[in-house]
Amino acid sequence: MKFDVNGDETVDLQDRSYWVHELKNTWFGDSNLDGVFDSSDFVAVFKAGEYEDGIAMNSTWSTGDWNGDREFDSGDFVFAFKDGGYEQGARPATHAVPEPSSAVLILLAIAGVFRLRK
Repeated sequence: MKFDVNGDETVDLQDRSYWVHELKNTWFGDSNLDGVFDSSDFVAVFKAGEYEDGIAMNSTWSTGDWNGDREFDSGDFVFAFKDGGYEQGARPATHAVPEPSSAVLILLAIAGVFRLRK
């Protein structure tokens, strides 16, 4: 499936959350995708002029549709503020490099001992 970005074989809100938080490393409400949700995002979406404009399904992420219903309305503000990123700065990096397990370290130590014996 083209838009199943989290790999669960369903296209839903979890895919949108994964795209925003993991792939773009940003917040809901960050309309310009600069990694920060702040007043500049509000200026951009209001400048686009689609807030409750009466034209059905004409909004996108950059014009204020943050909840995915293709409309820019008060529901998008609620959705974005519930995400908790307004004026919090850049979202912390979430991709940590895992530490090697103790089993791997033990195997490396055993291999080192055998190598020293030769």
